Amino acid sequence: MGVPGFAVEAVGEGNSESAVRFLTEWVVDGEAGARRYLADHSEPAGASLVAASGHDVAGYVAIVWESNFAGFRDRGIPLVHQIAVAGPFRRQGVATLLMDAAEQLARDRGIATLGITVGLFAEYGPAQRLYGRRGYVPDGRGGMPGSGAAARRDAGDHGS
Repeated sequence: MGVPGFAVEAVGEGNSESAVRFLTEWVVDGEAGARRYLADHSEPAGASLVAASGHDVAGYVAIVWESNFAGFRDRGIPLVHQIAVAGPFRRQGVATLLMDAAEQLARDRGIATLGITVGLFAEYGPAQRLYGRRGYVPDGRGGMPGSGAAARRDAGDHGS
């Protein structure tokens, strides 16, 4: 599914400042925190992708190739660590576009399964519904302290 006018691209030299502005507004406190966040989610440890129209970033997704969550790390399952969509662009398919790209990136690396964690609070309701529609299911290993339930999905199987 595409979102007219938006494309997903890896964060790099040409769009890093736009990504920093997005993260500062929607994800972390302050520019220094946003730069640290991008550094922590860049190759080889991870990947950062943005959904953008020109220099306007509508959403962001981060993958950590080796999760801190032992239930994923011990089985070689990378973690979709963060997905965020700017308020004005929510419920327009941007998160789906980002997840499509994250899952494709995993497949391109030969990775069959991605993991997610999601809060079990009302504010995470949209993310919970998105993951459920995409086929992510609880893995039966319980929740990750402070972060909600862990789930995993075959990156090659589309549930949406």
